Amino acid sequence: MGTKKSLTYLISKFAILELFFVLFMSLFSYMPLNVLINTGVVYPANYAERHSDTVKYEFQKENWEIDKIPFFYEYQLRDNGEIIENTIDERYNQKISEALQEGKSSKEHIIGSDVFKAFKNGNKDLIIKYKISAIPTNPNVYKIIGNFELVYFTSMFCLWLIGFIYLISNLTRKLRSEIRKISKANENIEKLQLEFEREYSDYTEISGVLDSIDSMARSLKASLEKQWNMQMTQKEMIQSITHDVRTPITLIKGNIELLKEDQENVLERAEDALNGVERLESFLKKLNDFSDLMEAPKEVVSKEVLDDWIKIVTSICKLKGFSLSILSHDASNIKLDKNSISIALQNLVNNAIENSSVGSTIFIGFYDDIDDYTIVVRDQGDGFNDDILYDLREKYVSTKMYDNNIHGLGLSIVTKILETNKGQLLLNNYDGQGNGAEVKMVFKK
Repeated sequence: MGTKKSLTYLISKFAILELFFVLFMSLFSYMPLNVLINTGVVYPANYAERHSDTVKYEFQKENWEIDKIPFFYEYQLRDNGEIIENTIDERYNQKISEALQEGKSSKEHIIGSDVFKAFKNGNKDLIIKYKISAIPTNPNVYKIIGNFELVYFTSMFCLWLIGFIYLISNLTRKLRSEIRKISKANENIEKLQLEFEREYSDYTEISGVLDSIDSMARSLKASLEKQWNMQMTQKEMIQSITHDVRTPITLIKGNIELLKEDQENVLERAEDALNGVERLESFLKKLNDFSDLMEAPKEVVSKEVLDDWIKIVTSICKLKGFSLSILSHDASNIKLDKNSISIALQNLVNNAIENSSVGSTIFIGFYDDIDDYTIVVRDQGDGFNDDILYDLREKYVSTKMYDNNIHGLGLSIVTKILETNKGQLLLNNYDGQGNGAEVKMVFKK
């Protein structure tokens, strides 16, 4: 994006441009004036001064007539002290008196001084008034504009003022354009439109403000996304626990009912019921602590952890009238969230049972390899429906939809659990002919 400049550079650039413009206008103002003088359109400023001697010479002739006074002179003619002709304003009477006494007087002005000269011829006195200023050679033009230099330099000042306003407007437009970038970014943040197109500036100060606003927008977006994710996670967690809590409740109810019928295996049934209560307590604790918003503690997959998982699965199979076969019992040094994997196993076994015939066998294997750790759940049911096999990980997709009883949260919950444990869910039919479904949870080391 190139080297950024400071706003000081922009203002300094304007100041230098204005300085050069002033110098240009100063030189330019004299050039047209010289052209007008050289072409005879305008008399030079000292023309009336030089021509006053001619007026004096003509006045002292006997046949002199007042019409011989050039148009650019004002005059007063006296005879024995009495005013005969007068074109000079009364406010200059003091200067006229000084000129009669001393022969000449003047009155200074910013542009063009007024000069008064008195000439005597016998009893007659002629006082002329003129300006030290450029004079139009055309009497009609002179009559209209009077002080030519005042009009001329006023016109030059107006031209300079137009140029100055133009430069100022350019500077203002540039500054407004830069400030508008900040204003636009602020408006987007106020409207919570945080995906707005980022503006860039070539000026360090504006760029710094834009970067700060951009950083604030990104932080706000991250905060809002985190808040939204927390809400969604909370919603999903409640759905998950609502789904998962049915299994321990079923265990408790089933074992209590069996206690009524089977008095010989009271201890075994009580232990299974107690198992269900413990699972139910763990779900309630998770709901109370909102633990899925925090990183769950992970532990090594030891023999004790495996025994707990198998214990849960055994209780479910026994209650539902299924056999359980352990294909492999490998411990591992991989660290996983024990409670989350318990929920995943529970969901997978429940799905296998729901899609298998009572009395069949559920197979589970724990395999430790060099690069990954795999948990396999396999049943002897009809396998996955090929039409929905690739959608089963989504919410509310279930083989039970054909029974008008759509739950479909099980595998989506398992998928979520695996994401937090760097795992992957693989689904397929075991022999490729629809005779038994196989689900693998593969965790990368």
